[in-house]
Amino acid sequence: MCTILTESDFDQVESWIGTGPKTFNLLYSITRDGCDTSVFHQKCDNQGPTLTVLYNKEGSVYGGYTGLSLESGAGNRNDNSAFLYQLYYSGLNTPKKYSVKIGQAAICSAPHLGPLFGSNTAYDVLTFHSIVQKSSSGEYNLNGDMQTYFGRNYDTAGISSKEFNNGHIRVTELEVYAVKDVKRKTPALPTPWRKTAEFGTKMLGCLKEEVKGIQPPEGLDVPHFNILLLGPLGSGKSSFCNLVASVFRGRISHRARVGGNAQTSTTTQLTPYTFGDTVSLQLYDTRGVAETDTLDLLQCNFILDGHVPDFYEMSPTHLLKCDDAEFRHQAALKNKIHCAVFVLDGLIVGDMSKSMLQKLLSYRDLLNRKGIPQAALITKIDKLCEQSAENISNTFLSPAVKDLVYNVADLLNLPRNSILPVKNYEEEMESDENINILALLAVRQILFFAEDYLENMKDKQSRSRGNANSGQAHSDVRGSDTA
Repeated sequence: MCTILTESDFDQVESWIGTGPKTFNLLYSITRDGCDTSVFHQKCDNQGPTLTVLYNKEGSVYGGYTGLSLESGAGNRNDNSAFLYQLYYSGLNTPKKYSVKIGQAAICSAPHLGPLFGSNTAYDVLTFHSIVQKSSSGEYNLNGDMQTYFGRNYDTAGISSKEFNNGHIRVTELEVYAVKDVKRKTPALPTPWRKTAEFGTKMLGCLKEEVKGIQPPEGLDVPHFNILLLGPLGSGKSSFCNLVASVFRGRISHRARVGGNAQTSTTTQLTPYTFGDTVSLQLYDTRGVAETDTLDLLQCNFILDGHVPDFYEMSPTHLLKCDDAEFRHQAALKNKIHCAVFVLDGLIVGDMSKSMLQKLLSYRDLLNRKGIPQAALITKIDKLCEQSAENISNTFLSPAVKDLVYNVADLLNLPRNSILPVKNYEEEMESDENINILALLAVRQILFFAEDYLENMKDKQSRSRGNANSGQAHSDVRGSDTA
C-alpha cells in the first residue's frame, strides 16, 4: 500500500502539468492537521497551484491538480490546466490523467468545503465538508461525493468511480501540495580566458578609432610603425596583410598575392604594405621560412637595421652585401623594424619540426639581442574547434584556442599577451565584423609593442644628446680655465 508519493510519482505529475520542473511542498495533511475545512483553507488558500492526493487501504492513489490558487469564497472557476489523475489502483501502478472538459467548471471553493473538482452543483470529486473524525479502523470516512457526478466536468474516458477509487471515499491520508516552478539558475556564461569588450558594431568602431589614434612619438621623424612578419611557408603572412587592408577598406582586399605552400613562397620580395593615412602601420611581408630554403640570419639582421630597401628580391642565391649598390648604409630609425611578428599556422604548429623551431628561435634570439619587441599571430583558429568555427567571436571562450596560445607562448618563450589568434579571410566574399574585430585586437597589441619600443628609442636618443651636450659644456669650461 502506497502511503507517500515517490520521486517518480512526482515526476509523473510534473510531466502531466507539462510546464517544466516543479517543486512540491506539503501544505496540508489530514493525519497531521486534522480533517477540518477551516484548517484546510488556513493552510492552502492563496498558495498558487495545488495538487490534492488521496490514499486508501486498497493501495489506490488518486486526486486532482489545479493551476489556480485556492480561495475560500471564490465559488466555481474555470481552469483549462486542471485535471484528475490516478497513480495507483489497488496497489498497481496505473498512471492516468483525466483533463477538464473545455468550458466546464474545474474547481469550486467555499469556506465549508475541502478540495472540490467540478462545480458546486455537479462535482466530480468532492472530498469532504466541515469536519471528519478519524475512525477506529485508522481511516477517514470522508463525507463528500465522488460518484453522483463523476465524469460531468472531467473527461474520465468512460470509467466509473469504482475504477477510480475502489467505489468509496474512505482514505488513510489526504494531502495538498503547493506546486511551484523551479527557479532555474541562469546558466553561468563561460568565462573568457582573455577579457575584451563585447563583440559587436560598437566594439569594431571603437577599435578602429583607437588603432588610428596610435601614432609614433613626436620628434623621431618616423611616419609609420614598421612591423616585420616572419614565419614558415604557408602560415598566412601575406593573408594577414590582406586581412588588415580589408578591415580599413571595408571590403575583402587582395593586395598581397597569396597561395604559397610548404614548398614554395609566394612572397619573394621585402614587401611593405601601408593602409593610407588612416593608420600609422607598415607591415613588411617576407619570404616564408622553409626547412632548407630560408631567410639568412645576416639578411634578417640587415632588414631589422633598415639596410634592405623596399621591394628587394630576397633569395638564397641573391644575398644582399654591404658593398651592393642597393645596400642602405645610412639607415634612419624610420627605416628600421620596430616590432617583429611570428606568423604560425594554428593547425600544424604543434607538429612543427625541430629544425623549423630552431630557425624561429634563432630569429627570436637575434631580436632579443637587438631589443626589438616580438609577438606571434596564430592563424586558422576557425579550424581548431567547432566553437570558433561556428562564430569567431567565441575565440576567447574556446579551450582549444586557449591551449594553443599557451603552448605557442611556451614554445617561443613569449608572454601570453603577445600571442594573438586571428582568422584571415579565405573563402569569404563579404567583410565579417567579428573577423575584423579579432584582427584589430591583434593590430592594436602589435602597435602598442612598437609604440613602447619607439618611446624607449626616443628616451635613449634624448639621453645621448644630453650626455653629448654635457661633455661639450665640460670641455668649454676646461678651455676657459686654461686660457
